[in-house]
Amino acid sequence: MNFLRGSSPQQQPQIYHYKSDSNASSLSSRSSNGSIVSDISDPVDPDSFNSADDMVYVAMGKESKEWKANFVWVMQNVPRNKQITIVHIHQPSKSIPMTVYGVVGWVPADQVTAKEVAAYRKVETEKMNKTMSTYMSMFARFKIKPEKLIIESDDIADGLLSLITKHGVTELVMGAGADKTYSKTMKVPVSPTALTVQARADPACKIWFVCNGKLICTREPYIPTTSGPTANGSQRSSGQTYNGSQSDRNTSNGSVQTGSSLSSPADDRYRGSRSDHLDGTFISASTSPYTEVSRVSSSGSLVVDLWDGKPRNKSGPGTGDQGRNYYRDNNKTRQEKDDDAPYPKGRWTQDAPDSNDVKRQRDDILEELHRLEGQRDALEDALASAKHMVKDLQTKLSEAHCLVFSLEREVEELQQERACAVKEVNLLRERVWELEHATREKEKFCEFSYEELKDATNGFDNSLKIGEGGYGSMFKGSLRGMTVAIKLLNPQGMRAKDEFYQEMDALSKLTHLNVSTIIGACPKALAVVYEFLENGSLEDRLSCKDKTPPLTWRARARIAAEICSALIFLHSTNNKQNPVIHGDLKPSNILLDSNFVSRLGDYGIWHALEANATNILSRCSGPMGSFVYMDPEFFASGELRPCSDVYSFGIVLLRLLTGRPAMGILNEVQKAVEKGSLDDILDKSAGEWPAEVAKRIAVLGMKCCEVKREMRPDLATEAWQVLEPMINPPKLVDFLKACEEAAEKQQNV
Repeated sequence: MNFLRGSSPQQQPQIYHYKSDSNASSLSSRSSNGSIVSDISDPVDPDSFNSADDMVYVAMGKESKEWKANFVWVMQNVPRNKQITIVHIHQPSKSIPMTVYGVVGWVPADQVTAKEVAAYRKVETEKMNKTMSTYMSMFARFKIKPEKLIIESDDIADGLLSLITKHGVTELVMGAGADKTYSKTMKVPVSPTALTVQARADPACKIWFVCNGKLICTREPYIPTTSGPTANGSQRSSGQTYNGSQSDRNTSNGSVQTGSSLSSPADDRYRGSRSDHLDGTFISASTSPYTEVSRVSSSGSLVVDLWDGKPRNKSGPGTGDQGRNYYRDNNKTRQEKDDDAPYPKGRWTQDAPDSNDVKRQRDDILEELHRLEGQRDALEDALASAKHMVKDLQTKLSEAHCLVFSLEREVEELQQERACAVKEVNLLRERVWELEHATREKEKFCEFSYEELKDATNGFDNSLKIGEGGYGSMFKGSLRGMTVAIKLLNPQGMRAKDEFYQEMDALSKLTHLNVSTIIGACPKALAVVYEFLENGSLEDRLSCKDKTPPLTWRARARIAAEICSALIFLHSTNNKQNPVIHGDLKPSNILLDSNFVSRLGDYGIWHALEANATNILSRCSGPMGSFVYMDPEFFASGELRPCSDVYSFGIVLLRLLTGRPAMGILNEVQKAVEKGSLDDILDKSAGEWPAEVAKRIAVLGMKCCEVKREMRPDLATEAWQVLEPMINPPKLVDFLKACEEAAEKQQNV
């Protein structure tokens, strides 16, 4: 069904006609017993419906509740041989409801998109179809199958007038006004629509105006006549109404008063709008069973017809006793005819065959209708309650959204504050570190005697040994009130004692947060004294020595970034021709303080050795297995370079990632990355590694382990770009968010 949108007032209404499956069934009893609405008016005379026309049109509104009482009136008064057609005027809304920021407002239809208008028109159509279904079911309870006619018009009155004109409607039942406007003194329609139809409808159409189940008035059809003097030039009072009440009659002489008392405001409106049809007669409902219609004849005398719903020829006796006798004789004759009829007037429903059965059937149907109406009311109440609940929930949901938005902003602000605090803490930590080392630099590099070292370690007791490597053994001791770590080097291949002391003195001047501090040395014993760190080495933590808890993936990623920072510092300390090279980078030489901050130990030991590759190689093949961390090209060239530490750093990265032994770890990670199964070899004790973080660290580790030195990444640029977010929590959070967004986009694609 195509609806008219934004049509101008001159646009013609559209009419949609729906036929029923078969002719209308016969009506049951029309008595008022058991009626749905109390105080229903008495049925009108069935003869008032023109037997020559088989169709009665009933205009019903969009609210089925409002039409319940009028429906009962139709059931009680429309003859059973009439075909009923339900007429509904659909008036498309000129405004569309729109929700903006949670507020519902009405917007003109021409200011929204066609799609939004079509969606709302669909809702209107569904609501209209539901209303029509309700009307059809009401008739179906009485075994009536009416036709239905839907007219789309911007104005209801225009739609009804178009219906009457195009369909030649001769009998129409419509509302005189809303039920709330009804009163016992109501004699004329009150709604603008009813008044317009009353005034402008085709004169041949008879219209019954009902309200709240009561017949308010009837507009009789105008039938032109050519007989008698009234056809030419007679003075007539068109559309005047006389309400048959005793106060309006002159009972003293049986005559009827003329003048303004015979007309009403409705008559004036009708006369003004239909001045070209002066012979039309308007009949108003009253308490009297008869209606007095007055006309003024051409001779100036008043002729009064007393009749019971059917027009009479005014050629009978005019006034006085002769008129009253004429009326009695005429009424008696018609009464005899009514008595001879199979269904006399006034008793045609009660005296019908099997009237008791029909009455019982009607009572049962009405009782069932009452019950269904009660259920419907209960369901409507439940629906209203549900809608109210939905509205409350929508309000709460909106408030929840606002709260979430507010909390998200607070979280962002807290994250920014945390980032600033972390940055400030790091700056303060570096400052404290610089101050501590500045103080130590003022003091002369400590030279310890062999006896002091021996006393500090109880004669180098094995119970105080905390590590052993190719360069020597590490002992824990207490020296001059400090807990220290003493590295006792093997004397083979060492430089002269003076050169050894000078080299250690130079290394002790290096200060970095992730490089362990050299406190002093003993040239006689070839020993180096370092600061002692409580949490041992990274090797101990990866193997969970002494049942210590495993390091989390966040701690491991941070340690990788810290070691990278320490190597960048060492390689750039002196100059490119003579950088500080660790030479023995492995997890056992990475120490952890009380806060699990990593520091490089044993750095620069190879500087104390003679420049002999054989000495270095023999030490790297010791019991600790340092051989697997060594640069493969070192074996060919015999020269240690900063890129040699890069290779060792790559093996350390793969161990942090997988927790597996160093031997063969490079091949295992390469195969897993190629197959896309890196997650299978990750160390599960570290927690759930973010896939992107694990992949980046794995790829960086494999690049660091390239056989050709020129293929290895530069730590200060490429490696640091990957690892810097791991040491900075805000950057790590941003990095993880970016990874999640990238993964979601990839899935959507």
